[in-house]
Amino acid sequence: MDTGRPLLSFIKSSLPKMRDPEPLLERLQGLGVEDLEDLSYLQESDLLSVLRPIEARKLLSLLKKTIDYSSETASSPRSTSSSSMDITPRRLSDNSWHFKFQIPWQKIPSEIIRKLEKGNRPTKSERLEIIRLIVSEILTACPTPGKKHISEIARKMTKAYPGAFTDVIEGEIVGSGYDSITKQMVSRVDNLKRGNTLLSLKRQVISSSEGEDSPTQKRRLDTYGCINWQPTRLPPDETPESQKHAQEELKKMWTERCCDSKAIENMMRATFFTQRKYIISGTETSDLTKEWPYLFETTGMKTHFKELIGVDMEDKNMANKCARVISFLKSGDKTGKMETIFREMETSSKNVADVNVAVFLPLLLKYFNEEEERMFYKVDQTTLPSEVDCAGLHHVHHVSFCSTVISFSCCWSYGNSTLAAENFMLSVDQTIVNGHIRIFSDAVMLMFGSYYCMNISYPAAQASTLEFLQRCLFKINPDKGSKVERNATKRTLAVSPKVLTLITRIADYEWRE
Repeated sequence: MDTGRPLLSFIKSSLPKMRDPEPLLERLQGLGVEDLEDLSYLQESDLLSVLRPIEARKLLSLLKKTIDYSSETASSPRSTSSSSMDITPRRLSDNSWHFKFQIPWQKIPSEIIRKLEKGNRPTKSERLEIIRLIVSEILTACPTPGKKHISEIARKMTKAYPGAFTDVIEGEIVGSGYDSITKQMVSRVDNLKRGNTLLSLKRQVISSSEGEDSPTQKRRLDTYGCINWQPTRLPPDETPESQKHAQEELKKMWTERCCDSKAIENMMRATFFTQRKYIISGTETSDLTKEWPYLFETTGMKTHFKELIGVDMEDKNMANKCARVISFLKSGDKTGKMETIFREMETSSKNVADVNVAVFLPLLLKYFNEEEERMFYKVDQTTLPSEVDCAGLHHVHHVSFCSTVISFSCCWSYGNSTLAAENFMLSVDQTIVNGHIRIFSDAVMLMFGSYYCMNISYPAAQASTLEFLQRCLFKINPDKGSKVERNATKRTLAVSPKVLTLITRIADYEWRE
């Protein structure tokens, strides 16, 4: 989970006039401060390299008040010696009240607490009961809490009982780890305020004044999820001349249809620096396919993606992950909108693993009410890549690429469905970049990888499906920023509420099973 966020919030509330808190945050983390409790060991001399003496004393003074308040209460989650009732609305002028807030575990029914202590997830009704009680105490402490206040309290809840509240899928923490509990508590606050115009207006003012949730302060970065987006130097023993030689050798290997995947992988890794220069400079996709033909092949894409993101695209457990999600979707399809796909699964002659991977994406699109036609384009089985009319692709979906170029990333399938199709093609930026994909899981990896390797945002029309793929299959879990294309009228959240809801429901379903 993100430990920098509560530290940053504490710094901003303690020193609101500080323009750039990042140096102080880096200094604290350099000293070994991992959470708010560690701040109690600070001395003034520790801060003088980044703060002026008065600023350091202010920070330590507020810290002392927070510690003094906390010492008045017991440290146990179920402490009954004090409660959040001690923090009255008149303390709202102290914008750090949320750091002092004591979660009223003693008010939670004992049978639920026993479940939490065992690390079991509460049922939906139990979780709502917990949220109802805690939000009630929050509103007693502060009638107009902002999201940053609720987020810190959600962090404390998750830290106290990580097994019960942490957002996890396939063993990977999603986002900050407490986004879903934050979302539910914010919704509860909003529901209680509904109809109270004065309080609603107050909350809008406070939320906008906090700054960190203000959409005007967010800016999209092509570096989302990347650890090596723009390498600064060539690998050891490499020169521009050796890079050029390796590039020409890769072109030759492509022309000769070389199948030595290990040699291709090694050369693609060695030339990653130069590949990124081509991509970042805005080289046309059609030219990239000529200069780096293996970039859009499975081995080349996996290698580039691993260097760029630090994640191995080839997940041997992909079929198992798909099966678990499909099991949940099948149990929860009350409307029957997925019935056609489930029926086709039952009649398919393919092995179970291949079937699960093939229907996983269409089922997700159905679940999120996102149109399959905007991701998959069906063509006749006799159609050659050169015969595809890419010029008409603007209606499939479009994303902003390098702020000026219209780009596409979609799969083309031969057949009536992803399960029936035997071959696939990949289109990026109105260009067929790979016209001979035989395995659907490879088509998914190439399509998803192209969003990152080519600096393409997720189109809004498939944002939830792609983010779920990102977090579930490919284990890319940033808790800040977004890969979704910007919308001037709608704020983009770090983790999609729809994705959070699905992850929570799957987790609850698996606990019941």
